[in-house]
Amino acid sequence: MSLDKPSTALTSRQQVAVVVLAAALVGAVLAPSVYAATNDPNDTVAVVEIEGPVNTALADDVESELADIRANESVGAVVLKLDTPGGAPVASERLYKAVQRTSQDMTVIASVQSISASGGYYAMAPADEIYVLPTSTVGSIGLNAPAPPARSTPLGPSGPDKAGSNPIQGWAEQETLADTFINAMMAERGDEFEMPREEVAKADTYLGTEAVSNGFADEIGSLNEAVHAAATEENLGEYTVDTRETGGISGIPFLVRTDSGLVAIHANDPGYADVKPMPSTYVYTPAVPHVDTIERFSEPDLRTAASAERGTAGNATAGSNGGVGA
Repeated sequence: MSLDKPSTALTSRQQVAVVVLAAALVGAVLAPSVYAATNDPNDTVAVVEIEGPVNTALADDVESELADIRANESVGAVVLKLDTPGGAPVASERLYKAVQRTSQDMTVIASVQSISASGGYYAMAPADEIYVLPTSTVGSIGLNAPAPPARSTPLGPSGPDKAGSNPIQGWAEQETLADTFINAMMAERGDEFEMPREEVAKADTYLGTEAVSNGFADEIGSLNEAVHAAATEENLGEYTVDTRETGGISGIPFLVRTDSGLVAIHANDPGYADVKPMPSTYVYTPAVPHVDTIERFSEPDLRTAASAERGTAGNATAGSNGGVGA
């Protein structure tokens, strides 16, 4: 009786199984690199909406959204969709810094809808390009503040009265706010402005076509064209658009213009504690609704009034020292 050695040859079924297993292993190793090669991680254009008066709530939202965008590898470019008359100086400065920080990481393009003036213009100035519609309104670079009264020797309290009202200090603060705004705009767009600093500081506003001509904007174009330009600048192939809303109902307070100046309304049915004067603002005054008396009102009422005011021609220039206007 003879003993045969065990066969080491594979049957046809075993050969098929080995081939399938090998293919699976190769796929597991190569699939991530193949996927990465066909899907750019930076394939999204984020559209951040900045609408309504610039205030703390809006600044909080925009700062948060832009920080999230910078940390998100899927976002390759940002478009700011703007429709704002401006607002509080501190909130405008916060938006400016957030946009400036983001533009250091990726392309940022501003797209103005109806208006982006004063604090709104401040916020978008660090963008790589500003797109406007022919009828958009931009500009109003300066501080909206009451002009100092004509006095030969204005006096302010000192010593034990230093906690009281001090006109000299108030005027100095106004001048600092105005200079901060204008200096920042000259640093961001001084090479684009077709006018000297003194003309920029007059707080004039311009329609889109004129803004492109004088350097206050860069291109005539829609929101979609701004999105496409941002994607092209970052060499994105097929991209998605991620729209991020900010403000909303949390965007209260509303800005209202009264015969005595601008006030912020912190409730739909305000009491005395809900109405706060705003002596210094970066806001384009004609875009703020005017009321004779502050009574019960709703958000739709304000929006209707604001739309009517936007048709007003000219620019109110209640200037601080140096003739800086609204």
